[in-house]
Amino acid sequence: MTSIIVASNKKKAGKTSVVSAICAFLNSKNLKSSIYNPFNEGNNSNTFEELGFDLVSNENFQSNDLSQKVINGISNEINLNSKDKILISESQINDSKINVDIAKKSNSKILYVANINEDIDSIIKYYGGYLGGIVFNKIPRHRYDEILKKYNKSPFFGFIPDNRYSVSNTIDQYVEHLGGEYIFENNKGNELILNVLIGGIVLDWSVHYYSSKEKVLALIRGDRPDLQLGAMQSGGNVKAIVLTKGIKPIEYVIYEAKKQEIPLISVKTNTHETAELISKIIKKTNFDHSLKLDNILDLLLKNFDINNFKKSFEISTL
Repeated sequence: MTSIIVASNKKKAGKTSVVSAICAFLNSKNLKSSIYNPFNEGNNSNTFEELGFDLVSNENFQSNDLSQKVINGISNEINLNSKDKILISESQINDSKINVDIAKKSNSKILYVANINEDIDSIIKYYGGYLGGIVFNKIPRHRYDEILKKYNKSPFFGFIPDNRYSVSNTIDQYVEHLGGEYIFENNKGNELILNVLIGGIVLDWSVHYYSSKEKVLALIRGDRPDLQLGAMQSGGNVKAIVLTKGIKPIEYVIYEAKKQEIPLISVKTNTHETAELISKIIKKTNFDHSLKLDNILDLLLKNFDINNFKKSFEISTL
């Protein structure tokens, strides 16, 4: 049927999220589609399976071996698995020449995931007839108009706005990253955190402060029960509280946290050290949560030219 290779010349371009969103969209239209991941390395294969996608088996190629034999093997697998369905392959090869070679040998077209600062004219020229289209990813709000005016016709399908979900992590992931411990058992570890707010020094500001953002991880000194209780009055915006310096909270704080089902996390580091660690978690962020999929699919449908997409990739039943 159809073979789509989602590729980029850059690492962390957002290919996994684009592959997932397109596959979810096709599935919603009752079109048989599967995902092909040539290299069983990293978290991508597990991610696709956990999100409920059909993942075709592969020969366990290694990304450090890009010999002609491996390239031919990947091409053959794409040909084999795209005969009776739409196959979406995530290319983990950031090399235009190899991606074009695979597209040529597998009768595929490439959906290129670009950032706004790339030399788009060179990409179009190099990929030539094997380029099915281009989608921009992680576009900041102040550049929406620029994208819409400059790239408003084929081969451009649209863009995916920059958003908090793309850099979010779960409460469990924060606990692991910070080397923290839960004060009491809870079942909230898989909830996503979109914002981190550091506790202030004035109690009167707490409710307004913590209500200003959604899905908040509050970072508060372990010896400030007043601020900890203030964070719990955010109307449900605070999803977890990190307490610094390894100081155990007073019993009433624990009581209220249990009552409101807000996990308390104890870390040994001070507030400054903990904030520094939190700033580095983005490097570990992966596309690994159902809410991230819901969000990226919504953004894609709002900013993506479906008609142009189906025409370019010859998908006639959408």
